[in-house]
Amino acid sequence: MVEKMKNKIIILSIISILFHHTNLYAQFNSTDMTYVLEADKVTRIGDNMYEAEGNVLLKAKNITITAEKVIYNSKTSEVDAQGKVKLESPEQKLEAEKIIYNIDNETGTADNIQGFLAPFNYLCAKNLNKTGPTTFTVTDAKISACSGSVPEWSLSMYEGKLDIDGYMQLNHATVNIYDSPFIYVPKFFYPVSSNRKSGFLMPNIGYDDTMGAIANIKYFIAPDVNYDFTVGLGLYSERGVQEQFEARYALSSTDKFYISAEHIKDFGSEADTQSRWRATLKNQYSPVKNLYFYLNGDYASDYLYSRDYDDYAISMFNNDNYQNMYFAELKAKYVNDFVDTSIYYRRDMLYRDTTNGYTQNQLVRMPSIRVNKIIKDIPYIFLEYDLTYDRLVSKNTQYYNVTQNKPKEETDWALNRFGTYGRLYVPIDLKVFTITPSAYIGYIRWQDSSLPFTFADQFSPDFGGIYTVDEKTAEKYWGGADLTLNMKEIYKDYGLFRHSIQNNFTISYSPKLEHPTANNITNYPNILFNDVTTYQSSLSYEFITALIGKGWNIEFKAEQGYDFMAEKNNVLPLELQLNANVLGYLTNTTELDYKHTGEFEENEPKIRYFANTLTLKFLKYFFVTGSYTYNGARYKNITANTYNTNAQISSGINIWRVVLQGYYNWSGYNRDMSFNGLIPKSYGASLLYNAECWSLGLNAEINRSVVNSMEGRYNKDEMKFFLLFSLRGLGDSNLQIFSLNKEEPL
Repeated sequence: MVEKMKNKIIILSIISILFHHTNLYAQFNSTDMTYVLEADKVTRIGDNMYEAEGNVLLKAKNITITAEKVIYNSKTSEVDAQGKVKLESPEQKLEAEKIIYNIDNETGTADNIQGFLAPFNYLCAKNLNKTGPTTFTVTDAKISACSGSVPEWSLSMYEGKLDIDGYMQLNHATVNIYDSPFIYVPKFFYPVSSNRKSGFLMPNIGYDDTMGAIANIKYFIAPDVNYDFTVGLGLYSERGVQEQFEARYALSSTDKFYISAEHIKDFGSEADTQSRWRATLKNQYSPVKNLYFYLNGDYASDYLYSRDYDDYAISMFNNDNYQNMYFAELKAKYVNDFVDTSIYYRRDMLYRDTTNGYTQNQLVRMPSIRVNKIIKDIPYIFLEYDLTYDRLVSKNTQYYNVTQNKPKEETDWALNRFGTYGRLYVPIDLKVFTITPSAYIGYIRWQDSSLPFTFADQFSPDFGGIYTVDEKTAEKYWGGADLTLNMKEIYKDYGLFRHSIQNNFTISYSPKLEHPTANNITNYPNILFNDVTTYQSSLSYEFITALIGKGWNIEFKAEQGYDFMAEKNNVLPLELQLNANVLGYLTNTTELDYKHTGEFEENEPKIRYFANTLTLKFLKYFFVTGSYTYNGARYKNITANTYNTNAQISSGINIWRVVLQGYYNWSGYNRDMSFNGLIPKSYGASLLYNAECWSLGLNAEINRSVVNSMEGRYNKDEMKFFLLFSLRGLGDSNLQIFSLNKEEPL
């Protein structure tokens, strides 16, 4: 037996002249690379020519070739492989009857080739010509993201150009469903790289009752792995052309920059401007450890922009702005184990519909300073604290629809605000349960008010007070305590399933303060968190039970509380939730948030700004007014409890490859311990077929809302229908086929 050779090719040459050997190994060294050849038998057949037979293995650069027979030219580095030839690299795994390949130039040809290209593309071709390290040309070829001799979908071409680090250009191509041609395309570009590449994204094409025919076309530009751009056009036959732009840049895990912008000259606008736009910023920069700078914002040109264009937004951050709220913020923040310190300038803006126009509420903090932290490193206890200073300017503008030029009414209010809040809690972990006593206290001072404080002082007989120091200064202090008892999970294994039970109790006490209300005062500062606080002394109970089997589970959760200090409406909202899953085939989520209210509470504080202004949270119409009609009776001082009960059920069934899902949402005002006041707010259903590498389905949804306009108030039912479509390798799309609107005057 001759030893395996590990030196120059001349060693292999001398041995090969004399003998044929099995399990022969050779290493070929050139100036810049190493080739490894293994075979059952290697024979020298001429100058620089070698023939290897039986279990041939050739490794060169990032390529591995296996075959029954290989003829190798050590001078030209050309390989002629025949018989069950396989060529593998990180980007490809191909099989062919014959491959001729030049290792140095990384070029070659192959006949009757098939196999996989990264990341999941299946290719077969009659002829393949490798023209460079990453480029090919093919004739009489087929490519697909599906496997199998007859893939579920494929692209066939007469000829094509392929770059495994980019795209494949198909000439005279057809889109096939199984083996049947479906669509002819003279020229088509298909992505085959596992890396991000520039190119067109899946378009959104459809019809909307108010927007007309819709086509959203976007082009993605990826110069490098850490930054990219997206440019797009939104084409709406009834509105115009919308320009769209989005850019992302990640310098590091802490330094990230993002901007998106949209603009349209909207000739069908219902807003008070035709030049409509929206811009979003999300930027973070950290020059040194623990220090961060932020530039964030989200602003729109008008109060109807979110309603009209959220469904077609280029930015994922712009979807579902149900509160119709916008902001701009410049902030510096320092963080360590014991303190988070922030100083920032911020402007918040909230648009709301009214019966005779709309309002624009703005809150400007110039500046705001906040020091806060939840400290968990102190033995046995947790400490939460919050210290704030704000220079506030509140600007409320009412725009009226009584004339075309929309006259307005403005009010401003400026003041300084100092606040402090602290909470201490001690979790005590015992064998059967965890008990957590907690106590909290807070203090706020408003001073230098541009409008006089006119409310009467009010003190709790226990602890807390709201009072004026003078016309420009007011103060408030409050506190409370609670005790939470979390029972450890109790369970028993019955073999076929496991049953578990959890019980949690919370006792809370906070002295009640009669906050001034909109009915008896004019200027009470209720524009930031904790300016108006909710007080209740109550006992609440949470019960969770679950059945967990092999491939299925059912969980039920219920929470109910009782406010024993309240003068009326002692029963707190009942919250129910049911989740079920059976082998992934049947899913269900049912939720109920129920509260019975005998009548509207006139002394309940009406928060003017941001909090509790949303009455229809599932809809994109923002109706807030000072009165409400229910069953022919008119009520005043409407708050969030107008719609105090919500219920939603969502169920789905998955059989084989078919998925059917549906949901139904109700909301309403309950005054008689029944659900008679609940009305449907949104509901929908979808049917989806999931194949191995494509899916197709339909989705329908209906949203109900109350709309204000110059012509009056009306109920609106908006019905939308979507085509759900996905092809592995090409992406997916949610195409709005069409929408219909049904309107009924109130």
